[in-house]
Amino acid sequence: MFRGIAHWLLAGTSKVIVALALALAFTAPAAAVQRTQFDHLTTGYELQGAHRDLSCEYCHQQGVFKGTPRNCVGCHAMGSRVSSTPRPPNHISTQDNCQLCHSLYNFAPIVRMDHTASRGTCFSCHNGVSAMGKNPGHIPSDNNCGACHTTNAFNPVRMDHANLVVRAANSCRGCHSGVQAATLPRNHIPTTQECGACHGTLSWTPVRFDHSGLAGNCQSCHNGASATGKVANHMTTSLDCSRCHHYPNWSTITFVHTSAEYPGDHHSAPVCTACHTTNTDKATWQFASYRPGCGGCHAGAFKPEGHDKTLDGMKYNISELQNCSGACHVYTDAKLTTIAKPRPAGHHKVTDGAFH
Repeated sequence: MFRGIAHWLLAGTSKVIVALALALAFTAPAAAVQRTQFDHLTTGYELQGAHRDLSCEYCHQQGVFKGTPRNCVGCHAMGSRVSSTPRPPNHISTQDNCQLCHSLYNFAPIVRMDHTASRGTCFSCHNGVSAMGKNPGHIPSDNNCGACHTTNAFNPVRMDHANLVVRAANSCRGCHSGVQAATLPRNHIPTTQECGACHGTLSWTPVRFDHSGLAGNCQSCHNGASATGKVANHMTTSLDCSRCHHYPNWSTITFVHTSAEYPGDHHSAPVCTACHTTNTDKATWQFASYRPGCGGCHAGAFKPEGHDKTLDGMKYNISELQNCSGACHVYTDAKLTTIAKPRPAGHHKVTDGAFH
C-alpha cells in the first residue's frame, strides 16, 4: 500500500511541477523593452545627443513617466526630481536655455557663445576670471564693453569716446599717440592744444578751429597747403597775416601804422589802396618830394587862396606848407620879420572833418 501511495505522490508531483512550469512560462513578465524598440518621438519628445545612450531609468526614476521635465534645467538643476549634473557654482549668469551654448552630444567645451542667453553686464563675465577681460594695453575706459564692442564680432570696434576714463594724463593724446590710436599726421598744423579743442569724437572732420593754442605765425599754416592762403588779388606783402587780420573775425582789417612817415589816422579812414595804389605794402606818394607831409598826397589839391603869407597879399606855396598841420603865420610885409597874425601848429588836423 505504501508503494502505491508513493508511486501516486511521485506521479502527482511530476504533474504539479510540469503544470507549474507551464504556468510560469505563460505568466512570467516579458523581458525589458530595448530603447531601439521604442520610438520615443511618439511621446512628443525626441531623444537627441547623449540622451540616446541613457537608460530609461536615468530619467524615469522609480518607474514614473508622467511629468518628466523636457527642458534642460528641469533635470540639470539642484533639487530636481531627476538628479542630473547641475550647473557648477562658478557658471556665468545666464538664462536656463542650455542649448544656446552647449551641445547635446558633448556638453563641454561649449560649441558657441550666445550672448542673448547671458544676464548682467559684459564685465560681470569679462572680468579676467569668468571670461577674458581687458588686455593690459587697453585704453583707459569704464567697464561698459558694449559701448564699443559687439557680441557678434569683438573687433573691429565702434569707438564711443563717452565711455573713456578721462584724466589729465589720459586726454586725447593719451591714446592718440601713434601706438594705441592714430596720432597727428605729419602735415598737421603745429599746435599745443588737445585734439578736442578742434575735433569732435562723433566726426573727426570737419574741425571747429580754435586759433588760440596754435604755435607759429599765421603764414606757417595759411600757405595754401595746410590751410587757405592769401587770395589771388591780395596785397603783396611779407608781413604776417596777424598784422592786419585777427581771429575770429578774419574779414575786418585792423592794421596799425608804425612808420614815422604815416601822417596819422584820418577823420575818414581811407581804404588801403587809396595810398597803396600798386597793391603792395609800400605806399605810393603821388608827390614824393613832399613826403612824408600832407603834400605828398594832397599837393594837387593845394589852393593858395586863403593861405596869406603877408598882409599885402603874398601867398604861401605848397613847398612851404607841405605839412598842413604845421605853423603858418601871416607877416606884416615881405621881410617876414614881424608876425601880424600868429597861427600855431595844428591849425589843420587830419582827424578833423574839414580843414578850417
